[in-house]
Amino acid sequence: MTNTNSDHPLKGLKIVELGTDVASAFAGRLSAIYGADVITIEPKEGHAIRHLPPWTDDANNPNSSVLFGYLGTGKRSMEIDFSDPSGVESLRKLILASDAVIDGYVPDWLTEHNLDLEGLLTEKDSLVVCHITAYGQTGPKRHWTASALTAAAAGGQLYMAGDPDKPPLLTAGHQAYYQAGLQAFGGLITALYAAKMTGQGDILDMSVQEVQAATLEGAGPVALWFGGEGVRTGNSARAMWGIHEAADGWIGVASMPRQTNSVLDAMGHEDLKADPIFANGGWAIEANELLSHLIPAFTIQHTAKDIFKIASNYRAPFSVIPTPAELLTWPHYEEIGFWQSVDHPIFGEYLVPSGPIQFGNTNRGEPAAAPLIGQHTSEVLEELSVDIPVSSHPNSSSGIPALPFDGLRAIDMTQVWAGPYGGRFLADMGADVIKVEGPSFPDPIRTMVGTTTSPEIDLSTYFNEYNRGKRSLILDIKQSEGMDALKKLIKTADIFIENWSSGVADRNGLSYENLKELNPNIIYVSMPGFGHKGSDAERVGFGPTIEQMGGLVALQGYKDGPPHKSGISYGDPIAGATCGAAVATALVNRATTGKGSYCLIPQRDGITGLIGEFIVAEQLGSPLSIRSGAEHSTFAPHGIFECRPSDDMRPVLGPDRQPASYVNDMWLALSCRTNEEWQAFVEATQIAGLQNPDYISTSGRKVHENEINQIITDWAKTQDATTTALTLQNAGVDASPVLTPLQISKDPHLISRDMFISVHHDVAGDHLTARPSWRFKRRSQVPARSGPTFGGDSDAILSELGYTADDISSLREKLVTTNSIISDG
Repeated sequence: MTNTNSDHPLKGLKIVELGTDVASAFAGRLSAIYGADVITIEPKEGHAIRHLPPWTDDANNPNSSVLFGYLGTGKRSMEIDFSDPSGVESLRKLILASDAVIDGYVPDWLTEHNLDLEGLLTEKDSLVVCHITAYGQTGPKRHWTASALTAAAAGGQLYMAGDPDKPPLLTAGHQAYYQAGLQAFGGLITALYAAKMTGQGDILDMSVQEVQAATLEGAGPVALWFGGEGVRTGNSARAMWGIHEAADGWIGVASMPRQTNSVLDAMGHEDLKADPIFANGGWAIEANELLSHLIPAFTIQHTAKDIFKIASNYRAPFSVIPTPAELLTWPHYEEIGFWQSVDHPIFGEYLVPSGPIQFGNTNRGEPAAAPLIGQHTSEVLEELSVDIPVSSHPNSSSGIPALPFDGLRAIDMTQVWAGPYGGRFLADMGADVIKVEGPSFPDPIRTMVGTTTSPEIDLSTYFNEYNRGKRSLILDIKQSEGMDALKKLIKTADIFIENWSSGVADRNGLSYENLKELNPNIIYVSMPGFGHKGSDAERVGFGPTIEQMGGLVALQGYKDGPPHKSGISYGDPIAGATCGAAVATALVNRATTGKGSYCLIPQRDGITGLIGEFIVAEQLGSPLSIRSGAEHSTFAPHGIFECRPSDDMRPVLGPDRQPASYVNDMWLALSCRTNEEWQAFVEATQIAGLQNPDYISTSGRKVHENEINQIITDWAKTQDATTTALTLQNAGVDASPVLTPLQISKDPHLISRDMFISVHHDVAGDHLTARPSWRFKRRSQVPARSGPTFGGDSDAILSELGYTADDISSLREKLVTTNSIISDG
């Protein structure tokens, strides 16, 4: 049965999922658990992800797929034979009777099977078509195949993960596809909101590669602005930003400079807080050198559990690194009711993670068990017999339609990456996003390299990339005049976003209940690290903390090595993309009910949702292997191989933006998923020694995997990664060069898709930025403005609120005497 809870914000929407991978399946899952009727279309042999490990029975029974057992929750299943014209016609009618369709098939495949999705908009103009493919619908790589490994290699994030002296490290599971699925969910619901408001649907072209390429943290904008390269920094980029050995395992820490004192307190070194070496925090060179000795010396003497307990007394950002088994009994998750039980006809009862967004005080979605192949075919066909779609004709209005959020205003009170990235989705979609900062407490990303004066404070590439298109307002809300101005602004807004620690909003009179009194229809997004209830709620956490405590880091690492963090602050872009999706969902709900929403995004919860198959497998007795580098449980060869170094030396920039070193390493990601791919690889490369009959079968290759990998390793060192990947793809083999952030900025495929666009910065002038990953075909405008200068729009915004020039001058005089907005505490 589909969900009928009237509180679900997407109730009443019908979405057809033509999925072939984790990205399309995850976008469908998120739609389903928030109330949409999602119908996944499966061929006789079942959804493609049913054929990925693990299985509780065997690979010959796709209904026993653990991965589908997670990603299929909440959906209905309809079986279709694409070689049967009557089946395709039924599917066409179903899509026309629906609000949207998610398409994960390789470009042109559906058209070749007599289903032209984009052509259906001539019959139903309000239809939304969301394509999600590895490389997008256009460009020279549009027909390239991809897997969890090669998709990660193509997007730039893989190159940055791991240790400098080892190969790039693959993150656990299907992270490239999960990221794309999450962003596709946000883009899909945004398009549905626009269709609801205007009657005009749209076509989205989502690329798994582009989603990653747009989220390379600081390395992406450095490549675009200065031509600098991003590199692997290992498990401890800084002493206060890494993973350290504990007495019984491993403990993480992710501290900004302003939290240095809390870290010193937790370690019992409170006497050092007054030492001049820490005057500028623990990231300063000498301070970091000292902490690189103090922190490991402290952690090795205590268990991870003890350190975690000590840290809570000082709000120090240390984090444990739980496994799936530990997460299933984690007290905080039990206290907030995070786990939801489903009853499957084969698996029986098992727990799945809640959705990443809580609407209202309790609503986190209520998924039903994943369906069997074609379980609802008769039911759906019967509904079609009475649910005749009403055709609509294209909108006769001329010109480009307005962006989906045009005319909306959002107040962005967030800092660092997660919240600002969420606000950027709104700005990219046309909203007037006003970033509010304190007069002497700017977003720390503006000042993370120690610059606090103009013009340097306005030139942080990291800040400008993830705050583009916004306006900047300086207010000190610790003063009554500043709070009065903020309240006037709130009365004009549609959306309010904050990522403060739990309790901060209440203490400052800026809770959802407070804001509802000023603006009853406001959409309020709260993004604490761990929610507002439960035993972990008071903890402080940044992106690395979130991915560690969310369960991802325990799963990934080199073979026989420690748990390893990702190459970026992975929790941040996940929470930011979730924020964009939450706002779109709340807007759909407001358009239906006339009411605003409270949207809670506990950032750690979102990460746990990206390892759902590990959680389910743990319960069903089919646990997936962990910390195995790039090895795969069934595919072989499946790895990352060093190739001939590039002729071009790539500069790694220092703090002064001048080359500090150079790199020229190149790598090839290779995955032979079937015997056919293996045979194609052998024939395309003609590598001596690979014609061994023991290697013909998948099982044989797994037995001899080490010797096969050694043969390929020796061969790859003489090969060019880019041309080899092209040769292999042309032969039908899944391969990709492991692109670096700098290579991403020059990638011919991405350039052919206009991935990098020019925006204007008020101080720096024009520069390149990564275009929005929500790529709409009809509403195709792109941002024109970079990030705002510090307070550069204050006078204009205050004037819009009714302040006179004298009022603004008086307010400015008060600002220079103050030193705070709202920090973590």
